Amino acid sequence: MVRGIIYALVSILVLTFLRGVIGILTKGVQEAMREETQPRQPAASKGGELVKCPVCDTYFAADTPHRKVTDGKLHVFCSEKCLQKFAA
Repeated sequence: MVRGIIYALVSILVLTFLRGVIGILTKGVQEAMREETQPRQPAASKGGELVKCPVCDTYFAADTPHRKVTDGKLHVFCSEKCLQKFAA
């Protein structure tokens, strides 16, 4: 009787531990996959001026080709995606 209770408790502890380990591994794989699918921002060049993107508020090197002039004001964007969002 006591042996059965001990076996049941040990098996519950082992299953709980395995569930936690599997959850941690699953979360790690999801994070790795998410990082691979997100587009990378262009790397900032050494030196030069940093500007702030008006869409996503990130700072990046001002020598990017993503530019748009509206009402005589030059807007510089970190990516083509932000440029398209601004234009929409």
